[in-house]
Amino acid sequence: MLSILACARGMAQFREYTVDLMEEKPVKGFVMRTLVVVNEKAGSAHQVVQLHMTNWSPDGSCSHLATITSVINEMSAIQRRTGNNPIIVHCSDTVGRSGMFCAIVTTIERCKTEGVVDVFQVVKALRVHKPGAVLTVAQYELVFQAVLVYLRSFETYSNFRNLSL
Repeated sequence: MLSILACARGMAQFREYTVDLMEEKPVKGFVMRTLVVVNEKAGSAHQVVQLHMTNWSPDGSCSHLATITSVINEMSAIQRRTGNNPIIVHCSDTVGRSGMFCAIVTTIERCKTEGVVDVFQVVKALRVHKPGAVLTVAQYELVFQAVLVYLRSFETYSNFRNLSL
């Protein structure tokens, strides 16, 4: 967060990298920031979009699950516009909220392709690479509830009508 605070004042330098905050737009429950990262050595520049959820506390509780849906929709729209550039998901402890977010997104993607909501299998596979992901019952429930909120936002979408929940 310190780097964003420094960047909020304009430009910040990190060794050979210059980060310039181009735009900061508050959206309900999250902030969308557009940054340009320049590698001075390589002479390359990349635009980075950060979606910072402001209502998801470090303990893992999220006051508005619909915000997660909004962030997922915005992330998907950015991916479509930019040609599927890499996505980086992070949080303060590197595993709590980011693990839940990855589980939510992966469950939704599997639902779209396979027509099945299987949070258990998604979390099991995720833990192979991130052992601390989705450890508590409350975190597991939040993942499941966020997936349901997302799917219910598409009630008229025929692929989601007869899901196996």
